[in-house]
Amino acid sequence: MKVLFLIRSLDAGGAERQLIELVRHLDRSLFDPLIVTFYDGGLLRDEIREEDRIPVLSLGKSGRWDVFRFLIELNKIVRREKPDLVHGYLDVANLFALGVGKLNHIKVVWGLRASNIDLKNYDWTAEFVFRLSGWLSALADGLIVNSQAGYDYHVRRGFSRKKMVVIHNGIDAELFYPDHDARIKKRAEWGLDEHSLVIGQVGRLDPMKGPEFFIRAAAKVLSEYPGVRFVYVGDGPAVYRRELMALTGSLGLSSSLTWTGLQRDMRAVYNALDVLSLSSVAGEGFPNVIGEAMACGTPCVVTDVGDAALVLGDCGRVVTPGDSDALAAGLLALLKEEGKTREQTGLLARQRIISLFNPQNLIKKTQETMLNLQKPDHNGKPV
Repeated sequence: MKVLFLIRSLDAGGAERQLIELVRHLDRSLFDPLIVTFYDGGLLRDEIREEDRIPVLSLGKSGRWDVFRFLIELNKIVRREKPDLVHGYLDVANLFALGVGKLNHIKVVWGLRASNIDLKNYDWTAEFVFRLSGWLSALADGLIVNSQAGYDYHVRRGFSRKKMVVIHNGIDAELFYPDHDARIKKRAEWGLDEHSLVIGQVGRLDPMKGPEFFIRAAAKVLSEYPGVRFVYVGDGPAVYRRELMALTGSLGLSSSLTWTGLQRDMRAVYNALDVLSLSSVAGEGFPNVIGEAMACGTPCVVTDVGDAALVLGDCGRVVTPGDSDALAAGLLALLKEEGKTREQTGLLARQRIISLFNPQNLIKKTQETMLNLQKPDHNGKPV
């Protein structure tokens, strides 16, 4: 089966990481993958190596409103490559996948990767795309959701239940693992002492991720543990970034919180932290950062969003979203544990990821879902 995977870009992100993880490990005796991106480049583009034998084509989209030329180029690729299936990753890509799939009589699968999105935080196009996706979801041949929370949310919002299947993300424990040398090197790069207690958050600067709650919680933690250092890994719109930095200054955190921007070596990032914080208030499905940090043996404090609590289990603390006091209390609870206890929690976290959320489960279930679409029905036609 030739499968065309359509995604906006290969920039740093959970969906992008999972796409690469999936495509790399597909059974090549059954699948011939091709990735098509809206935009060139991306932080994760270099992770697809020549020996992976995965063609990556870019449509060279020039901006949001470069639509008609973009669609023509996408259709040309579909007609030339003749895929058996088009698999969209995320909202807009799903809609374009449906369009070219129906035009060329090709099966279409959508990837849905969020839950409880507060669309008020975005411009009118986000709500339009979401509503349109709900109306058109019945036309897709399959809908893959990466969390139970995402399944429940999309069903409530009118997406086709009968075509929906939950397949959790897979975390590669051979890529993400405890690495003391990487820890020391990354801390030195950030100007942090090897023995300091370091709490970090990883994620784009977006209201959905609740960075302001992380900042306010950090101030509360610092009042009890003056020696703790904080790190924020990620980037976002310049205006929002300035607002967050102003808040950091007003709370007296400027010398205690390091803004690193985007980072390539995420294994080193997770290893450099003593505790990972997730302060998201909405929108999460399966938060990759939790699984990746856990695989590196890093304990986590997470808000109860999406399937975060399900992924974490009893290997950390789960707190109420949108409550900086609750987040601070969770972080303080882990800091008050002895180092050996935190280390034991981290080891249990790694074992949980290996047992329950490994790439083999992701790959097996996704392959089964795609192959089932090619099985003939009782009339001899593919279902």
